[in-house]
Amino acid sequence: MTKVIAFVIGVVMLIIAGVVGYNINQPEPPLKGVTVGNEYSSLNFMATTTLAKLIDKGAGTLGSIVINTLGTGYVIFYDASSTNSNLRTTTATTSLRVVAVQDASQAAGTYTYDINYNDGLIAVFSGAQGTSTLMYR
Repeated sequence: MTKVIAFVIGVVMLIIAGVVGYNINQPEPPLKGVTVGNEYSSLNFMATTTLAKLIDKGAGTLGSIVINTLGTGYVIFYDASSTNSNLRTTTATTSLRVVAVQDASQAAGTYTYDINYNDGLIAVFSGAQGTSTLMYR
């Protein structure tokens, strides 16, 4: 009986040693990241006298806006390729689709939008701006 127990213990130890040895020799899995093309670009806004800024041309996504310091003005983000109605890629001449609005009533922090735009992304500024970071792709 003791020979059978010793044999079973030996077999179990060999199995455990094989499993441990197999796992030790496995390569580490590669670290995963963001698929190329899905990473966000960032743009910092500071106090500006510019009235409008083309941020991105073509289709994309407004990911988030991080408000760092507050101002007394506001920024409206439009889905457009130009503020000039004669140069726009779509037929819109009097109104543009508003993608997002950042105004003085918003507290400092991160605001996630994940909103798609089709023609481009334009920021139109009014009043005194605080500092913020825009994430888009």
